[in-house]
Amino acid sequence: MNGMQTISIKSAIIFVLCLAMFIINGISYAANGQYPMRVAIIEKDQATYDTPENALAAMCSSSIREDLEWYYETLTEETALDDKKASQDASIDPRKESEVFRKYFKEAYIIDKHIYGHSIILVVDIHTTNGTIFTLPYTFVKEHNKWKMTNKFASDEDLWEYLDYIKPEEIISFTTKIRPDRWNLNWYNRIKEHIEERKWIRRFAERVCILCMIGNLKDNEDNPHSVEEIVPETLLLNYLVHPQPWKFGQGEKMALIFDLSEGRDLNKIRGFKDWHNKNKFSKKYKGPVMLVRFNKFKAMETLSEMIHGEEYDIIVSGELKDEKRFKGSAKITITGREAEHRRDLKDQDWLNSDKDMDNWWNKEKALEDWLEKTRGNQKH
Repeated sequence: MNGMQTISIKSAIIFVLCLAMFIINGISYAANGQYPMRVAIIEKDQATYDTPENALAAMCSSSIREDLEWYYETLTEETALDDKKASQDASIDPRKESEVFRKYFKEAYIIDKHIYGHSIILVVDIHTTNGTIFTLPYTFVKEHNKWKMTNKFASDEDLWEYLDYIKPEEIISFTTKIRPDRWNLNWYNRIKEHIEERKWIRRFAERVCILCMIGNLKDNEDNPHSVEEIVPETLLLNYLVHPQPWKFGQGEKMALIFDLSEGRDLNKIRGFKDWHNKNKFSKKYKGPVMLVRFNKFKAMETLSEMIHGEEYDIIVSGELKDEKRFKGSAKITITGREAEHRRDLKDQDWLNSDKDMDNWWNKEKALEDWLEKTRGNQKH
């Protein structure tokens, strides 16, 4: 628990209320969506209380807007009274909590959801500006047919399993490469514009991947760790996107492990050896590496903005078998094409304008057969 067990649950919940000023990204709030979800800030006229997620949005946004009346409306009546009394007894101005948030808060993600008696727990990862990660629970109950935050379970030791505190020096680092490292904004925008109306565009977007290579894991004392210690199911790109499995016949794997010094490993997948020889990067890695695929379209969706010519850090993170966390980053560049290069929507070749199908990690026979079948067979 990394020290969190020395803090009472109630103290941890109060700390959460000081830092938690988040909302699920987007207007729909993905009430029935899958986790993790990025957290952002909304306005009061966007607030609803039909789900615990939306109640969290309202509560946290009211704090950062310094609207105490709205903030207390997001709590149960009992919790609101307790919160006011706690501030008065401690001679604390609740508005000062916003200053703490603005100073230390970097980003946050709702990572899980649980039923707890008649309440709902939302588990949130909070990333601070100094690199610390807090994992903290929020509990919500229905009051007058609206979801409200409650502190009635603040002393329950059962909530300890949802608490964690990870200092930056405890996070394992690693070397990573992402290919391709140039992402076409026009490709993304055109797919996003037509993905709902055209099935063949949606199917392509669901299948095309980027490649991530992970290796050289080490802790802050330079002690090495093997990629074989990684739990592939915990891997995330930008804390949001899960890996896209490799498919082999009837089976699939979340990640592949190769020893780049062993020639026989390079022949296991078509095209990998030629790509490896062309790039000449093996000398930068000590020991085996892990190869992971992430959906290209979803990866681009994680960027809050995309500007032609700008570089962006792409973070890959996860956990080892001993539950230690690790993360690494690589830079990509956003590119775009001139307007005259845009092709007729009915010409399927524009989907492969960035030559994604030429990359060996996308050379699955099912995808190749499907793309060939769609050529000239216009679908609406």
